[in-house]
Amino acid sequence: MKVLNVGKYAAMAALLMGTMVACSDDDDDDNGGGNNSQFETPKYEGEAAKYVIDDQRTSPYKSIELTASGNFIIQPSEYVNNAPQKVPVASKKNMLQRLAGMMNAHISMPETRYEVYSLIAYGKYTKTGENHYNLEGFGTLTINKDANGTVRSIVLTTAGKHPEEYTAHRQNTNINSDMSNKLCRTWCIESYRYYAKINGKTYVDLAADTFAEMITKMYNWSKKNDPDFDESEWDDMEDMKNDPTPENVIFTKTGTYIVLYSNKQLAVSTWIWQDEKNGILRYSWNPDNFNDYDEAGDVKIEFKNNRLHLTEGDFDYEDGESYEEGLTYIMTEVK
Repeated sequence: MKVLNVGKYAAMAALLMGTMVACSDDDDDDNGGGNNSQFETPKYEGEAAKYVIDDQRTSPYKSIELTASGNFIIQPSEYVNNAPQKVPVASKKNMLQRLAGMMNAHISMPETRYEVYSLIAYGKYTKTGENHYNLEGFGTLTINKDANGTVRSIVLTTAGKHPEEYTAHRQNTNINSDMSNKLCRTWCIESYRYYAKINGKTYVDLAADTFAEMITKMYNWSKKNDPDFDESEWDDMEDMKNDPTPENVIFTKTGTYIVLYSNKQLAVSTWIWQDEKNGILRYSWNPDNFNDYDEAGDVKIEFKNNRLHLTEGDFDYEDGESYEEGLTYIMTEVK
């Protein structure tokens, strides 16, 4: 998923130029209210914070984050014995899978440093008192602060165990704006849209309620319109349909984003605004590097009809012609 990155799909452009597909001459024919969507403040906006353990060599935990929508995410320490490993996957190269870097890193970028771990604790939390929280299915959390309100430690108590206290600090963040306030909450993927354009005209526009349905539609479109259609590229189509798919996405103001898949595994990564005015968000599967082509990319963020439209795609300009394709995830807020 690399919006505005060049050189990815000249073959697709050549194919589209040679097909008789109906086209429209507008750049974006989905008039959904632009960025005028209005969202209520999430229930736990005032509690949202990320607490980082100071000495992870003596703790099984790396951090615990409370989100504005009432979710908690506990990441394991890198020093834990039997630390979870990457999930091995096969590489797939059809055009749909090329456009899945942010949501499906475990499919489209198998060499990157992502986290899809069973040891990440995730669930809902409720506030039970000042600086006290119940973590559903995990235990309880207490935040200890000094007289100035500075976080000094956290206390985690899991079922059947004694309280465990760890020195910790609250991670600071400067991500706070109207766009960030709209984005930073929990989302559920509602539907998908795939499009391809030449010189601003739409030649392909497919909509689907599920990822599996989109795979079928793109396969059928390619088989019908591509004179060089190669069936072997789609040999694993049925397996692709059964692969874990993203269901929920959470963005936080500390620069964390989390993807929850249909198999209940998680991917945890980082994000920043690359060009907030134009809705360009940059993600990276390596929190220390936002500039590595293999580990980072850009997506387009828009709000339409109180829905988040997140588009990952490619753009190329060559010999006076512009070519663009993208996959849009359309999401509704989870309250």
